[in-house]
Amino acid sequence: MDAASKFKSMQANARIIKHYRSKITKTISESIQSAFDASYSRYQRDPGAFLDNLGWIYQDLIRIESDVVPCFPPSYSMYAFYIKEYHKNLNATLQRLIESEPEASILLHLHAWLKEYKKSMKELNVPSELIDPPLLNGEEQSLIEDYLKLIVKKLDEWSANLMKTEIQEFTTRAMQPEVDSDGLYGTQGAVILFQMVNQQIDAAMESGQGAILARVVEEISRVMRGIQDQWTKVVEAEFKKQTEKPDEIVAGLAEYCLALANDQIKSADNTETLLGKLEPVVSEKYRVPINEKLNDAIDGNLDVAKKCMQTFVDIIFNDLRPATKQLFQADWYDGIVQQIVVTMKDYTSDQQFVKPLLFELLVEDLLDGFLVAYLTALANSPKLRLPAATERIKADISAVFAFFGEFKPDKELEKYFEVVEHILAMLEASKSMAFLSFWAFAKVHGPCIPFVEGLMKARGDFDRAAVSEVMEAIKRKVKEEGLTDRTHSISTTFTTPVLTIHFSARTDHHEENRRSRRSLAFPTDMNDGVSRLYLLYAY
Repeated sequence: MDAASKFKSMQANARIIKHYRSKITKTISESIQSAFDASYSRYQRDPGAFLDNLGWIYQDLIRIESDVVPCFPPSYSMYAFYIKEYHKNLNATLQRLIESEPEASILLHLHAWLKEYKKSMKELNVPSELIDPPLLNGEEQSLIEDYLKLIVKKLDEWSANLMKTEIQEFTTRAMQPEVDSDGLYGTQGAVILFQMVNQQIDAAMESGQGAILARVVEEISRVMRGIQDQWTKVVEAEFKKQTEKPDEIVAGLAEYCLALANDQIKSADNTETLLGKLEPVVSEKYRVPINEKLNDAIDGNLDVAKKCMQTFVDIIFNDLRPATKQLFQADWYDGIVQQIVVTMKDYTSDQQFVKPLLFELLVEDLLDGFLVAYLTALANSPKLRLPAATERIKADISAVFAFFGEFKPDKELEKYFEVVEHILAMLEASKSMAFLSFWAFAKVHGPCIPFVEGLMKARGDFDRAAVSEVMEAIKRKVKEEGLTDRTHSISTTFTTPVLTIHFSARTDHHEENRRSRRSLAFPTDMNDGVSRLYLLYAY
């Protein structure tokens, strides 16, 4: 038998492997599954590394197309089979990853990776029908929603835990507030908060999507505003305890108010920095809402800081209540104001522990508070012993002026105390000259008839007839001139029961406040020698 015949005989008698195609495809499927299982197990504790090391998929597919597919009959369609198996196992593995409840940043990472997968498969000229249905059923956008839900959950949990600790320290006040590297009162709350904020912002920025970043900023702003609301309520509640149950209150509320105010300015500063970091990297579409949300958070910080400083002043005047009740009463003639000055000086000795801009605000509020208390007491005073009363007022104002002169220039203080000078003139004027003193007062502050009439009645040297004569002349002239009480849009005002006085020139322009707040400092715009404080007084 020749060789050719022998070969044909061997072919005819060759053993045929049954179900070869199904067996080989099953074996290949199991091998592909094992490869994905091994890869996932290798990086199970680091899902980010797992995603970053899936490049072997593309390398395998390239090698399969060039070296493996030619080994099979075309009828087996092995290229399509391999693509589908890789795609199917990849999808199953990604589902496992999601079911493991990874941290929020991994969801963003996976969302970005899915985009790269589509791009890479297209570059490999893989027909779209071979990778259908798409990974995760094409619902990769749900990853973003899951990410945002997780962010909301985590932010709420973290902020709740943070505030639980911070509020406990604030209310128990077991020790003095911490002093930071700048020598200022503060707590760790502001630092921890922005570590948390920056982690989430950095993760959102890595997504490269303005929509995601805007949503994360929105949630961060919500959390920050919630924290600010909590602080406002805590400060109010603690001050209420101090006034209603002074014997039960824990000492140190004043110092902790200063520490919290410092923290709020620090948070506002951090948020301002964050805003400057984000604005250049997003389009106008997302820049506007990001700007609005972060500015809203900054405004909230400033509101809380102002609340703290006002509460600090309220604490001072709560301590001074016994003394202020004696103003213009019998003991007042012996010099009760000196006690008030000493108390204010004691409280302001903490100047070095508070940010300079906050201390400036404190001085403003303290000065306002003193004038309110003093003129309210005068408006409700009994008969004044003249000239002893006017001499005592001059001595009082001299002592208070000297105290505040340590923190403010004389020209600025003169603007505050100008109203007292007018009142002194009305108290010292004779019956025939009283109208002229009133007219100088009215040209600045308006007629304030109830207050002026009460002042005339309080004069111990005027009998009822003299008061009637003076007031009739005043009322007649006011009516003839059509003079009305003043309302100033750009001023600080305070109101006694019968008197509204304008004694400073602060701006009330919100936008100008917002611009000057950029550096969290007090710009000075000299107006007749009076500093105009933009920050914190715009609301």
